[in-house]
Amino acid sequence: MRDIKPDELIGKEVYDYQGTAIGVFDKYWGSWKQKDNGYLFGIRPYENVRDAWFRGTNKLIPVYSTYIKEVTDTVTLKKAMNDLSHQWRQAISFGKITWPTDDLMEKGVYDKYGSRVGVFFSWYEDQKNTAYYGCFIDPYLAEQWKYTYNTVLPLKKDYFYSVTDSITLNTSVDELKQYWDGYHSEKRTNKKATARKTKTNKPKTKKTKTTTKKTKTTKTTKKTK
Repeated sequence: MRDIKPDELIGKEVYDYQGTAIGVFDKYWGSWKQKDNGYLFGIRPYENVRDAWFRGTNKLIPVYSTYIKEVTDTVTLKKAMNDLSHQWRQAISFGKITWPTDDLMEKGVYDKYGSRVGVFFSWYEDQKNTAYYGCFIDPYLAEQWKYTYNTVLPLKKDYFYSVTDSITLNTSVDELKQYWDGYHSEKRTNKKATARKTKTNKPKTKKTKTTTKKTKTTKTTKKTK
């Protein structure tokens, strides 16, 4: 769904496409996926829903802008409850470690030297195969790197090293920045390109250039013998 105003969706009740009430939109973030209209929402699930579908969690359930089918006084999604809870019920395998996705949610993320990077939140699925996991970067890094505030950026599964009360990556903050710069600069470039395209679409008035042709007069003097 296009032209989403995320502020106006916070607090709205959310239904799956079969008409089952899920919960309420509680928060939103910018997403690195341009085709998701740049937004990621967190649903605060109702008690009966979280017990039946999300292992009794009190954490937010991530959904993308592309999941939204219709917005009225409520929000209707394109997906059924089973689709939304699919990844939540899976485990992430990296190296010799396998860890439940729901337990990773909202854990702090640190680089290999112990510097805090952000918080684990969300994933991006391509035909039910997880392509990326999401990290909500800490505000101080967003400010330092001049990134858009309140943005979730991707983490490759290969970056995970260990899990305890937090998540440790096998890469450094500087290496992450190099990786994320591509997404962030692409996002800014896409916005500028859209702005340029809008300007280009405006009808142009063709200017007619008037050219005055100068005639060169040649004087001939006849010699008399």
